[in-house]
Amino acid sequence: MNEEKENFLKYLKFEKRYSQLTISSYKREIENFIDYLKQEDVESLEEVDDVIVRGYVMSLSKKELSHTTINHYLSSLRSFFKYLLRHQVVKENPFALVSSLKQNIRNPDFLYEDEMMGLLDSIETDTLLGVRNKALLELMYASGLRCSEVVNLTLSHIDFDEQMLNIIGKGSKQRYVPFHDYAKDWLIDYIEGARMELMAAHHQNHDFVFVNRLGGPLTNRGVEKIIDQVMKHYDPLKKIHPHTIRHSFATHLLNAGMDIRVVQELLGHSHLSTTQVYTHITNDHLKEVYDAACPRAAIDELKKGEKSKENTVDGKKNK
Repeated sequence: MNEEKENFLKYLKFEKRYSQLTISSYKREIENFIDYLKQEDVESLEEVDDVIVRGYVMSLSKKELSHTTINHYLSSLRSFFKYLLRHQVVKENPFALVSSLKQNIRNPDFLYEDEMMGLLDSIETDTLLGVRNKALLELMYASGLRCSEVVNLTLSHIDFDEQMLNIIGKGSKQRYVPFHDYAKDWLIDYIEGARMELMAAHHQNHDFVFVNRLGGPLTNRGVEKIIDQVMKHYDPLKKIHPHTIRHSFATHLLNAGMDIRVVQELLGHSHLSTTQVYTHITNDHLKEVYDAACPRAAIDELKKGEKSKENTVDGKKNK
């Protein structure tokens, strides 16, 4: 079983060209299933049938895992057995007939525009790391970058003349994303100043744009810590994640009236349905605008004003 697992992981790396983060996720979830098979005295992958699969799903549910997490496990194992079936290791894919569990629709967390501006403006830039933090968050918000995309960004991926980023996203898919003048200014300031000093001080030599305090490439966990620190300084009672900035980017563009298909392109979503999650937020915003500006509401306000004037006049006459 472990040999087939390793073969599958090599297939994901060299043929599918998946990121190391994605491969690690597959590895963890397949190993969890193999551990379950050993506990149930199942000796080979050929023995896995729908009864074993149902038992496994029940074991995951007993761990009180969310439906989203369980569906992720099922998706990974469905792909694994599809690979095994194609290579004639098994005769059928027992996960093919297993339906994903229903999930509650949850709107993505985001910051309102004034909150986002306040957060960015609160970043102190009187230190090398402060300048880095400012450039990092301004660029993430300007271009809607995923955490993994910003840590893998290299100098060669930036076109300052056209103000475009060449982003390698999920599944090694390439897309071009613009960034505005303000982000450009901070990015240049950081690259020509703080980045060079941090790398020189620790004898580092690489092309990754964002570096840690020792001049080495920044990691996903490093970005999370930076955002934690910045948010704690701005609002100690609120906690956000790197994806919150990406969610805010998408929400603000849709609120401003940008076509959803353009937002889909900027985010690098394969399916429009993924981008449509953000319309739940913008619909709330739309209703607020409508309630404030619809003709009947405006007429009602005028009538209230006129009635108030009449009452005032009548009151004066009575006196």
